[in-house]
Parts: sequence; structure tokens; C-alpha cells
Amino acid sequence: MRRANGTGSIYKMKHKNLRNPYRVVITIDYTDEGKAIRKTVGTFRTAKEAQNYLKDYNGNATEFIRGDITFETCWEWMIADKKRAGVDLKKGAYDLAKKKLKPLLKMPIKEIKLANLQNVMDIYSEQSRSSQIIILKAMNGVFEAAMKNDVVSKNPATNIILPAAKKSDMHKPFTEEEIYQLWQCDDWQSKITLIYIYTGLRPVELRKIKLADVNLKERYMTGGVKTTAGKNRIIPIADCIFDYVKELYTKAAFKDTLAAGMMSTHLYQKYMLGGHLPHDTRHTFATLASRYKLDKLHIKLIMGHSTKSDITDDVYTHTTIEDLLATVNRLPTKNDLEKVVQQVSNG
Repeated sequence: MRRANGTGSIYKMKHKNLRNPYRVVITIDYTDEGKAIRKTVGTFRTAKEAQNYLKDYNGNATEFIRGDITFETCWEWMIADKKRAGVDLKKGAYDLAKKKLKPLLKMPIKEIKLANLQNVMDIYSEQSRSSQIIILKAMNGVFEAAMKNDVVSKNPATNIILPAAKKSDMHKPFTEEEIYQLWQCDDWQSKITLIYIYTGLRPVELRKIKLADVNLKERYMTGGVKTTAGKNRIIPIADCIFDYVKELYTKAAFKDTLAAGMMSTHLYQKYMLGGHLPHDTRHTFATLASRYKLDKLHIKLIMGHSTKSDITDDVYTHTTIEDLLATVNRLPTKNDLEKVVQQVSNG
């Protein structure tokens, strides 16, 4: 179809029966000889659809092509940037998020509004908080990649409102009475729960610690996941749980990981006391550390939290394994908790 010079062309392809026979072509550049370099930017079912597609084209090919860049293209830019930065993508969290963002993938990124993003988030209002945060991080990452490549000028994902947290998202630390009940038991579920409570390890972290990274003589392990501060950190073994860790180590003899000696996969099931979730043990460690006024820097190091916000702690303070071990040995033991329980009972 004949159009004014510089406003693109529409051709009907007649060589075979096509669902979308109308092809839209624009000139994107010229050769040294002055010959036009042309690019097909879309195919359409009717001539009217093709004309509507070109109605806002003003001859600026670069700007027009940018307007056609999809959410999925910006997703690939984001993933490429993360790979360059050395981000570990093997865990599959972003792959899962991409499946949940499927309604947005083929949409031009410039046409996606806050309402579109909020609608996707609201669909997953019943998902766990961690799943929702991954979706939000992915949305933010995609728009940041689009801004970096001058496709959009702002990021609507920054205004997304997360669904109200469900009770299952609200971690509940073990009470001192519950911890004392664990000490009264002799089953593996209780023992491993206590190992988690007194180390502050994430559920997945114990499962990944290798036997070679357990130093029973000096009473510490090395391991961790997630952040730079969290990986390969020192995890002191408190005296009160040393025998349990040693027993776990013995059961895992000749195997690769410490967790190979575990008797069950209960870590991803609810604990027997009060419907606790696996991550509650890490919250318990942090709660006890605060309650018993343990050294904040030591607790950050043990839990794998960054100390960069305090340059003195991060640069000038040198902490030894003995310091960390002394800190966890100030956590309440079975005997300490027995006194607490007795006081509550008397009260």
C-alpha cells in the first residue's frame, strides 16, 4: 500500500495463504551506496490492523523499534546482566518467576502499566512471601534492564503493593519452654531442630555442609548460601549441641555431606511443636541472641548478615573462631532453660 515517504510501507504477501498476509516494513538505515536497508517489523491479518500499527510512526526507526520490544526481550537482557555479574541462577528461582509472569512476556514493555504488574502479583496472593518477593525482584530487574537500554524511562514495579502477609508467612520463634521440651526428647527430629536453633543455619545450609568442612577438634563448620557474607562463613558449634553434631558426623561417615547422616527429611515438614516452620529455628537463634544480649557483630557473622553498614565492624574488627564460639556458648543451655521453665511454673 502506498504511503508517504518515510512513514513505512505495507505489503500484502500473495505467494501463499497466510493467516497474517499484511507485512509492515520500515527503512532503518542506508548503505554507503544510498540503498535503503529495510526491516519487517510486523505482520497483520488485515490492512487496517497494519495501518493502525504504523499510525504513530514518524520516521524515527530506532524509537519505533524500541516501542516494539517485549517484556521477554528485556527479561533476557536482565538474565544476561546477572550472568555477567556472577549471580548464581542454577537454583531455578527466576525460571519459576518467569512462568508466573507469562501473561506479560509477549507484551511490548512500553505498554505495560502498574495495573498489569499489580494484577499478576494479586493472582499469587496465596503464594508464600518469599515467592512473591522473587516475582517482585524479577519485575524490577526487567524494568531496570529496559531503562538501562533506553526503552522506558521509569520503573512501575517500584509501586507494586505486596499482598498482606498471611499467618504462615509470620515466622514464630520457639519459646524457651518449647526449646526445653526439645532437650527432653531423644529423637533425631528434636536433635536436628536443636542444631538449627543453636547455629542459626538456614534449612538448606545444613544439608549442603560437606564433611570436609566440619572441624570437630576446633568446634566449627564452614558453609552457607545466598549472599557474599553468607557463603563460606564460620559456624561455631556450641558446647551444648556438640555431641549431636558429632553423632551426625559419625552417621554420615564415608559420605559427602554432614546431612547424609540425618534420619528423615523432616526439615521441609512442620515441626512437632506448635506447627513451626523450618525457618523458625533461624528466627529463634536471632531472638535468643537479642534476648541474652550477645555481641551483635558476632551474630551477624554467624548468621551470614552483611556488616558493610558499619565500616568499623567490616574493616577494622578482627574476630577469631574462639570469639564466635564463646558467643554461642552464652546461649541458654538445657540447665538454663530448666530454671526458666521452673520460674514460669512457680509464677
